[in-house]
Amino acid sequence: MPFLAAHPALREVLVSLALLAAAYVAARFASYLLGLAMARSADGGIDNRLLAALKRPVTYTLFLIGVWAAVNRLPVSPRVDALLDGVLFALGILLVTLALARAYTILLDWYAARPQPDAAARDLAREFNPLFAKAGKVFIALVALSMLLQHFGVNVASLVVSLGVGSLAVGLAAQDTLSNMFAGFTILLDRPFRVGDRVQLASGELGDVQAIGMRATLIKTPDDTILIVPNSLLVKERLVNQSRPTRHLATRVEVGVAFGSDLRRVKEVLRAAALKAPHADPEREPQVTVTRFGEFAVHFQLMFWARDYAEQGLARSEVYEAIHDGLAAAGIAMPLPTRRVIQE
Repeated sequence: MPFLAAHPALREVLVSLALLAAAYVAARFASYLLGLAMARSADGGIDNRLLAALKRPVTYTLFLIGVWAAVNRLPVSPRVDALLDGVLFALGILLVTLALARAYTILLDWYAARPQPDAAARDLAREFNPLFAKAGKVFIALVALSMLLQHFGVNVASLVVSLGVGSLAVGLAAQDTLSNMFAGFTILLDRPFRVGDRVQLASGELGDVQAIGMRATLIKTPDDTILIVPNSLLVKERLVNQSRPTRHLATRVEVGVAFGSDLRRVKEVLRAAALKAPHADPEREPQVTVTRFGEFAVHFQLMFWARDYAEQGLARSEVYEAIHDGLAAAGIAMPLPTRRVIQE
């Protein structure tokens, strides 16, 4: 057209507008196709979740490509063109990075949730899932950052060398953090305990493992408080895992009876009390021993097994109640310490 040929700037603006319109139509059409694919896929399935996560990033990326093509046709100065090109490239990298991170997370969750051949494989997949999720996202972010820096003319190789020189100082300043991270990785590999296990720390605190992180492990105590324990302490100090190898837990109670009592009868009462408790394991034979002669009583120790470590407190209470009733019924006294003071 003679008019557009005589006005090239206007022609380029019109071409840019046409490219924007075409990009908008293409983005809407892609969104429509992805919506159809989501409707045909199984609700909650891996393909449905992937399509839902990628629908917006794909749509925005297609439109962004059209914007980039339109901007390149505009009659602007090289400086403005370079600025707009950098901004659009950064936005494109951001969209692709977010889409890849979402898809990666969905695939990891799907793998961890799928049926495993045994409980050990299921626990391993569940425990390593947070570690792989964080590592994968960091890797994707680093690749995106590298591409972004290269686009703006930054020499990534020389930057890595410079960072390597300063990494020694950073490592010295972050010794505790690095120690906890390596300890967390060791815990995940060695698996001395797992999420859901009940552990007792060297300090005597008791609780259930809620999460194993890269820096610390979260332990929920019986009074519903969360202990945040650095992983390095768990690796260095002694720790008791009450959930392994079985959920049965040996429990001991101390009882004192008066001198002159029938010791054999006392043993029978204590053994019967352990067998009578509903939360004690009836398949494990209780053990009763005389431990010492005190000032006021003969001391016995009863060892029995709670059916589950979570029921230890309840089982101990039931055994104490049965011991009290059994000794009272047998006429066996449990003396209290008394002193007689003679005043002259």
